[in-house]
Amino acid sequence: MYVRASFTSLYEAAEQADIMRANRRSQPREKTGEPAELIIDLNGSKIACLVHNVSDGGAMVESSGSDLLKRLILNYKDKNIHSPCKVVWSCGNLAGLEFQPE
Repeated sequence: MYVRASFTSLYEAAEQADIMRANRRSQPREKTGEPAELIIDLNGSKIACLVHNVSDGGAMVESSGSDLLKRLILNYKDKNIHSPCKVVWSCGNLAGLEFQPE
């Protein structure tokens, strides 16, 4: 059976899962909705993304690349973040990133 989900329903599902996980988080999330970029390889190849929320430990981003590598760099100039990240979950175009020490 093929089920087609709209982006809105995927985003809402991710937001609901985010709310359910909130009590397990050690840092609060700040909603942003601002543009950033993901550096995806050693050559500096980039993918534009939208940062939906961010904390000291990670971020939820939306990008056109649904098959992101497990490790990448989030370059988020508006918040002065240039950090290696590990993709800890993904759902369609949304991904949860965990900041990694350099």
